[in-house]
Amino acid sequence: MVALVTLAEAKAHLNITSGSDDAEIMGMVEAVTEPIERIVGSVLPQAYTERHDGHRPMIALSHRPVLSVTSVTLPGGGTLVPPGYELDADAAVLTRMTGIHRRAWETGRIAVSYTAGLAAVPAHVRLAALIVVQHLWETQRGGPRDQRFTGGSEDWSPGMGFALPRRALELLGDQTAGIA
Repeated sequence: MVALVTLAEAKAHLNITSGSDDAEIMGMVEAVTEPIERIVGSVLPQAYTERHDGHRPMIALSHRPVLSVTSVTLPGGGTLVPPGYELDADAAVLTRMTGIHRRAWETGRIAVSYTAGLAAVPAHVRLAALIVVQHLWETQRGGPRDQRFTGGSEDWSPGMGFALPRRALELLGDQTAGIA
């Protein structure tokens, strides 16, 4: 499985040199991808095929950002290629075009195959993944933690559960809850 960080990066971040815990660490590395992608959108490139109803000039795809559209299959079985549609990759929206004008998609089910994700994992997402892996590792081990820098409750964020430390959420751009 492709992950946001490698086993070697996670072990270096955890200051672990032995290989005895590799399977457990790799399980944590793989587990952090989904919760992080819920916050920032698709990071690791993945192929999707979706079906959408016509009658509108725009189709909102479920995963963003879109790296590429593989195919757009119309209800009659024909395919549509650019400039028949325009893609807003960041918003994951396909707009049906006729020349420079928008028009509604055909009536019926339209199949869109595409790849969503990023060309490379950004540094802030990589670091957030390492922080979450470290947090999962430390809580699994149950060892004492140095509270001087965390204020004692740094890892808990209301509404997000216990698995994602606030410092990771802040790197990902999520606004953490607090008292004003």
